[in-house]
Amino acid sequence: MTYSLTGVFTEACDCTLVCPCWLDDAPDEDHCTGLFAWQLDDGARIDGVGVGGLSVVSVSTHSGGRRAGSTSTAIFVSATATDEQFALLTEAFSGRLDGPLADLADVSGAVLTTARARIEVTADAAGWHIYVGLPQKPAVTGTGLVEVTGSAAFFLDEDEPLTLTNTALGKELGSGAVVAHRTDALAVRVPALPGAYLDVRGRSAMRGRFQYSQVRTRVPE
Repeated sequence: MTYSLTGVFTEACDCTLVCPCWLDDAPDEDHCTGLFAWQLDDGARIDGVGVGGLSVVSVSTHSGGRRAGSTSTAIFVSATATDEQFALLTEAFSGRLDGPLADLADVSGAVLTTARARIEVTADAAGWHIYVGLPQKPAVTGTGLVEVTGSAAFFLDEDEPLTLTNTALGKELGSGAVVAHRTDALAVRVPALPGAYLDVRGRSAMRGRFQYSQVRTRVPE
């Protein structure tokens, strides 16, 4: 299956800065609850179907290292997605397609549920906000499945935030350089995931560009 997906991703979890997963280490206190959010650029396509402008949020909980086999995941897709778009995006971001996207299976573990959701992602120079909630209800603070706000993390007297390259998750996330962020608030309330209830402040986050691409190879006649 061919695809060309680019956009911006955000990762946030309950570990302290920097999240050990990026260093291929075990999480703080040997347990982690967090999320990946992918915002797809206009022009993104899977098997010829346009999926640009949509978002996907993967919420997971795991103990031990990210690839230890104990990860449970719930995947949410923008409520405006058609049935075809929803099916393609859940397959893609569960790691069930071949090519570069298949690497996501290592960090997704067992996908326990997939669903449509109201996904709102906003960002400006001051910071960013992600809300994931029930599709039929307006976004109201304190009612979402996921609510997180954050901003870039600066250290000492540096003018630029910390940027990491060649990270342990770079291959799975299709990312290059990622910028360290810190969350002002992170709340997770996902009943489908065991233990996925969280309300913390001042934790780790990362943001950067992603790119997944697979083209059809020509079979010699």
